Amino acid sequence: MFRFFTLMSLMAFAASALADFVPARIGSHDESLAKRISFPKDITGDISLYVRCEAKVLPAGTIDEVGCYGDENIDRNFYRAVNLGSQGATMTPASINGESVPVLALFTVLFRQQGDERVVAVIPNHGTNASEFGLNYVAPQRWGRRNQFIPRTDLGLLWVDSMMSKEGEVSQIKYIDTEWTNKETRRYAKSYVENNLFIPGFVNNEPVAMRFVKPIFGYKNGFMIHKESSFCYDSLIACDETSGTTGRPRFVFDD
Repeated sequence: MFRFFTLMSLMAFAASALADFVPARIGSHDESLAKRISFPKDITGDISLYVRCEAKVLPAGTIDEVGCYGDENIDRNFYRAVNLGSQGATMTPASINGESVPVLALFTVLFRQQGDERVVAVIPNHGTNASEFGLNYVAPQRWGRRNQFIPRTDLGLLWVDSMMSKEGEVSQIKYIDTEWTNKETRRYAKSYVENNLFIPGFVNNEPVAMRFVKPIFGYKNGFMIHKESSFCYDSLIACDETSGTTGRPRFVFDD
């Protein structure tokens, strides 16, 4: 009996068999995100907060788009600071078997102000595994073909909670609903996990199995949800924005 494989299955098999993964990294070069994000002006008082973000990193290391989310009471100027800093910033690119590939990389920006001292730090993960691996591990990164998705409804959000093997294989998948979850978001989340390829998480330059948690946004043009109105908002992102990569209206960050 012959067994037929889809192209994605063959790609996944080849990637896991060769397993020469290099994730995209923040880096310390002059154009690095770590050096380009500034503390926003006119913020008073002592403050310490985290903004969690995702960046589309192209094979040359250039950053195509950045989207961030966080607690609803965070001043939008912090999101603006990340967006402005990412313009013209680069990361060291990801590669598979020596060939540079586009990835979706998770990172967190710490903003801290105490008296006259201001600190901005960029961390290459969302903190999911910080208790086990510390702050400097590199979270798993999606790579390869983008996952196209056009929902029939405008709103939706859920969380994917899973395990990622050191070969980039996803297992123990849980879909965690929120008050904005709908059928379309569940459909997209399932497609995201099952039809994409992943570079595993890295600790001390070695691939390591770890927990992989991320939000799945399945609504039109937003990374933020305003709790009262349930509409997307961002100081830099309009709801009629088009994707920087496709030129079409963007329905999810991950288009």
